[in-house]
Amino acid sequence: MKAVHIQLTEKDVTEYALLPGDPGRASLIANFLEDAVKLAENREYISYRGVYKGIPVTVCSTGIGGPSTAIAIEELPMLGVKNFIRVGTCGSLVKEIDIGSITVPYAAVRMNGTSTRYVEEVYPAVADPSLYQAILKAAERLKHKVYTGIVLTHDRFYAPIDELLNWAEKNVIAVEMEASVFFTLASLKGLKAAAILAVDGNLAKGTRKDKLLHDRVYLETMKKAIEKEILIALEAVVEHVSRS
Repeated sequence: MKAVHIQLTEKDVTEYALLPGDPGRASLIANFLEDAVKLAENREYISYRGVYKGIPVTVCSTGIGGPSTAIAIEELPMLGVKNFIRVGTCGSLVKEIDIGSITVPYAAVRMNGTSTRYVEEVYPAVADPSLYQAILKAAERLKHKVYTGIVLTHDRFYAPIDELLNWAEKNVIAVEMEASVFFTLASLKGLKAAAILAVDGNLAKGTRKDKLLHDRVYLETMKKAIEKEILIALEAVVEHVSRS
């Protein structure tokens, strides 16, 4: 069977999948793998398969926002994927977590429409504890500092800044567009999901990525941060397999 949107079959996928939003980031992750092969490209879904330290890994981009993420989380498990790590970006809501930092959310506020089509808003959006701990252990082993906390999943990229910053008063550390969908659907399906996010803007300081895309220092900082989160995510797979 070939999945309609991601255009993959059972033989293409592995038990572990890294899911970036940006299709371009999928190819970056593939560069970290041995024997990487491109599997398919359809709309926002670009996929690869390869091996990291002896462990088969699938990579599939999901595009921006909840609906396209949900499609990936629906179709990949049909083919055999059981463990997901989102490798994405977020905007910090607190001054202390600056651009280039790495965040690892253990939960997400469900301010999105997609997840509510699956289950009531009272259902929590939380990361799988074992994958979450594997990410933290991998970061510790690599000596990379990460920030943990709750993130806000919001459907509106250009939401009013004041509205978003109000969530910092509730100890929400960052905003992004997919994590709560990711966590909620995985929990409902009995799958394991966690996320690692590179900070690409700091709303508390008034710095948004759409204003910095031509700044060479910013671009270099983000390149290093994304490479760092990819490595942590892959090492987390190794850690998780070793504990299983």
